[in-house]
Amino acid sequence: MRAFDFEAVAHDGAVYCVERISSGVSAKEVSPIFADSEWDFYPSCDSCGLRFTYVNLTTEGQKYEGVL
Repeated sequence: MRAFDFEAVAHDGAVYCVERISSGVSAKEVSPIFADSEWDFYPSCDSCGLRFTYVNLTTEGQKYEGVL
């Protein structure tokens, strides 16, 4: 996966799969979760629960997720 690739977006304080975002929401209203972003946990879709493990984890996130 390249740094600019994404499978999820953030909208109104929630995370969604690209496929699950409401049809009435414009691209200007969402923020892509890029592959090179760092998180303290793996984000998951608020609609279907899919975990997005393509993101990078911070050191704290690695501890939280049990990667370290």
